[in-house]
Amino acid sequence: MSTRSQIQFSSDRSEALRAIESITSGRGWCNVVPRVVDDVADLRINFTGLWANQGVVKASFVTSPPRHGEAQPSSLGVLHSRGRLGSERITSLLSGAPFTVRQDHTQRGLLLEVPADTPAAQVLEVMCTMTKSLCDFEMTGDWRLDLYVRP
Repeated sequence: MSTRSQIQFSSDRSEALRAIESITSGRGWCNVVPRVVDDVADLRINFTGLWANQGVVKASFVTSPPRHGEAQPSSLGVLHSRGRLGSERITSLLSGAPFTVRQDHTQRGLLLEVPADTPAAQVLEVMCTMTKSLCDFEMTGDWRLDLYVRP
């Protein structure tokens, strides 16, 4: 059973960084969602993989526990409604982060592999940059971080 908590943040990202650092050893995952002016739900996919609704872009960072004593890469998924982004746009949004593209899908979004030694600040920066750039709604300037920690 995972423990869930929620953080609101804007320019002061220190609490959000501590949250991401708390799961880097494979102890959980987090979602980052930009806050928007209107009341709009987060974007979701139904079980068939087709868009279930219009919604706010969501970035999900999922950590992996060590395997045979070795740190494992994590994954960063970005669920958005823009279709395929293409390598040039992805490279631009990553701003030099050494993440590898595993999937750039029309309906399931973007999936990146994050090296095990990536600093939490870089992960959070990419999550915020991508969600801000791919958001279809007027943003408030704040984000919500949903943190899920495994025992």
